[in-house]
Amino acid sequence: MHKPISEMAVYLQNLLPPEIPQTFEINPMFLTDVTEADIYEGVPAFKDFLHFLYSHLIAEGAPFDKPKRESHDAYIYSSYPFIIHLAMFLMNIGMHGRLSDDKDALVLDGLEALTIAKYMSYQKITDKRKNECLRFLSNCGLCFGGLDISGKKPELTSTGSHEPIVVTYPDNPAMLAGLKVMSAAQHCIGSKYNGENILRCDWRALAYKERGEVNPSDILPILKDLTHTLPVDVQSFILQLHTDYMNHGYKCIPYIGANTRFEYFCRSKELWRFNLKVNNGHVITIKAQNTAKYPEFVAQLPERLQADIARGYGCGKKMGITDSCDEGCRGYRVQLDDSFMEISAVVKAWLEQEVEIIKG
Repeated sequence: MHKPISEMAVYLQNLLPPEIPQTFEINPMFLTDVTEADIYEGVPAFKDFLHFLYSHLIAEGAPFDKPKRESHDAYIYSSYPFIIHLAMFLMNIGMHGRLSDDKDALVLDGLEALTIAKYMSYQKITDKRKNECLRFLSNCGLCFGGLDISGKKPELTSTGSHEPIVVTYPDNPAMLAGLKVMSAAQHCIGSKYNGENILRCDWRALAYKERGEVNPSDILPILKDLTHTLPVDVQSFILQLHTDYMNHGYKCIPYIGANTRFEYFCRSKELWRFNLKVNNGHVITIKAQNTAKYPEFVAQLPERLQADIARGYGCGKKMGITDSCDEGCRGYRVQLDDSFMEISAVVKAWLEQEVEIIKG
């Protein structure tokens, strides 16, 4: 089910880091055009810019809510192309723009450098959509010197295809350095384990050396950031469950992006997941495939969980239970909301039952 673009904007706003430290580790490859001081000031400023951009999407984004196709997991590239096109323009500005000597502008060589569909979005976009995006960014405070976006398509105000476009942000010029390094992080470090860095202002990515899995030392702090909107006791439960599993030597593989999940394994068997999506919110998914081996415990579970287990683990469509995908293959989902703590002890005990079976 497609959520309105305003709800996606709220969701992305909540993915922004609650806090960014005053100093943090930076890979030297991100220091070719800016200094550490520029980054320490610019990245928080870029986060503030994104927060304002998402607020503007919440208020004014409805006319641009045109998904390419229905997507059961609300995959951002197909369900919210306008957001991806905005990200494309931000990437172009950051990757192709040269910081001016006083670092209050990013200068691009011509229109193609600004509008080329190379980063984030690889599909051509219409002139109408280009202007929609540029006007939207203009309403968010970006200024495009040398560019006319008042007509049907963006045009240079002077002749010559490589005449400079000067992008400024008068509200806080330091943001431009933040945009530049976060664009570089998206381009150089972004992967299936750490996606949409630029939309999340993922400052931790600036320390990474290459594409790949998230640094193990970052997993718990990231999980804490991603659960900061949950009730305090629910957040504490998830963080403690994660810590307990790590202390027992189990494995956690995080996939962080617009759709996020943390997968937890005992030996080679997946036990549970922490999921975060715009459609479902915060969810713990229990990958229990051995319920038939502990029927007495199952009989003590709340009725709703017993009903889920009775339905069976697996694809509802293949089992003839539903007409479309019900995500049954992904396990038993439990919403992390205000009522979760009423069954939290049961969930923990259920996972322990699965561990005992797996370990034999």
